[in-house]
Amino acid sequence: MSALWAPLTARSGPRRTDRARRTGRPLRAVVQPASRLARFPFLLVLIGIFGIGMAGLLMLNTTLQSQAFESRTVNRRAAELAHAQADLENQLNALAAPQELARRASELGMRPNPFPAFLVLPSGKVVGEPIPVSGDEVPALIVKTPAQLAAEQAAKRARVEAKAAARAAKKEAAAAEAKRKAEQRAAAKQKKASDASDTKTNKGTESRGQG
Repeated sequence: MSALWAPLTARSGPRRTDRARRTGRPLRAVVQPASRLARFPFLLVLIGIFGIGMAGLLMLNTTLQSQAFESRTVNRRAAELAHAQADLENQLNALAAPQELARRASELGMRPNPFPAFLVLPSGKVVGEPIPVSGDEVPALIVKTPAQLAAEQAAKRARVEAKAAARAAKKEAAAAEAKRKAEQRAAAKQKKASDASDTKTNKGTESRGQG
């Protein structure tokens, strides 16, 4: 059998050597193919990767929800602060109104002056002649505060009550004087009547003594 294959080997040997010479690459042994992974460890790796991915997605979802809650809270707080700012601006505008300034000035005791004098700055020159006023020159411009109005109404009620009390006291005094005079007149009449009865008694006694 080796004799049969010998010519083929002898024939193919020089051809292979010539082919290697023509290509310029030396012949080498074929590398043994790598062994494939077993099915069970591969499934474990896939399950581990899947579990890690699910845990990451869960953490990401939780973080997004937390950030959404925080964003909602911050937006609500911003809306509340915006409403508070608008309310404060409305109050500031109301306090800066001319009628409110006039009311506050009246509350502090300031009164309008129809004869004003102006001070020129920074020279300090006075334009006009300053004239002191009593405060009643322009009553239409005096804005009274609710406290002042209440005080005036209370004073008015007190004056009315004082007048009523004075009239009542005068009536009581007049009634007491009339009663006293009536008692005096009654006492005088009673005394006069008693004196008359005593006189009659004395005359009767005297007439009986003479008889």
